[in-house]
Amino acid sequence: MTKPEFREKHSELIEYYQYIEMHLKGICAEILADQERDWYDRLNDYESDPFGKLVMQIKALQSQKQLALFSESDFEALENLRKARNYWVHQCFCGDTPVIFRKGNVRNPKHAQELSCALDDAIDWDKRITNVMRSLRNLEPLV
Repeated sequence: MTKPEFREKHSELIEYYQYIEMHLKGICAEILADQERDWYDRLNDYESDPFGKLVMQIKALQSQKQLALFSESDFEALENLRKARNYWVHQCFCGDTPVIFRKGNVRNPKHAQELSCALDDAIDWDKRITNVMRSLRNLEPLV
C-alpha cells in the first residue's frame, strides 16, 4: 500500500470512528429523552464523552431501562473496537511497532492489512449502531 493510500484509508477510518461515537451519543440521548429534555437537548450532555464511557453508559441504561439494544458479545466487540480506535488514533505512528513508510510505501504489509480490516470493522459497526439508533423509538422493553 502506498503512503497516500494508507493516509486516505486512515483518515476514512477516523471518520467512521467519529460517526460511531456520534451515534453512541445519540443512543444515550434517545434513551434519556423525556418531556423535560428532548433528544437534542440531552445530546449536549455527551459532548465530550469518550468512546468507552459511552459504551458503559449504554450498557447501564440498557440494564436500567430493561432494553435489548446490544448483547454481551456486542459489548465485547465494542470494547475491541474502542481498543482499535485508540491504537489508530493514538499509537499507530509512535507505539511499539509504528507504521513506517519506506520509498513511498508502507514498510510492513501487516500494517496495511490491519488498517483495511479495522476500516471494514468500523464501517460494519457504524451500520449496526445506526440501525440500533433508528430502532430505538419502536423498541419494546424486555419481559
